[in-house]
Amino acid sequence: MRKLVLFTALLAAPAFADGGISVKLPDPAQLAAAVSTDFLMELVQANVVGMNCAGYSLSQGEWTLITQTADQVADALRIGTGAYDERFYGPAFASLDKPGTCEADGPKIAPLIKRLKAMGGGTDPVG
Repeated sequence: MRKLVLFTALLAAPAFADGGISVKLPDPAQLAAAVSTDFLMELVQANVVGMNCAGYSLSQGEWTLITQTADQVADALRIGTGAYDERFYGPAFASLDKPGTCEADGPKIAPLIKRLKAMGGGTDPVG
């Protein structure tokens, strides 16, 4: 129940990305049920691959949905900025140096976005 209250407070408004658009984030109850380090890594990997691999580019709305959802999951897991970068973004960026990362992880982005939309999120600008 505590997670749900936290998510309700955090997700009451649309997410505003650094680029200035906002999108609808997943429903707080559904997102609370999905919170895990594995889900966070999936979101971070999608962000890194989607921004760095040809053929898997993210739209601004997709990027906002993925990154803001990841930030909410990290907050729910009480992962601080340093640990977030070290435990999640560091390995995701390091994976780009491995052959086949784009080909293996790029196709996972569309199903992840579809999952986030099924949870109530969206990629269209709102507000």
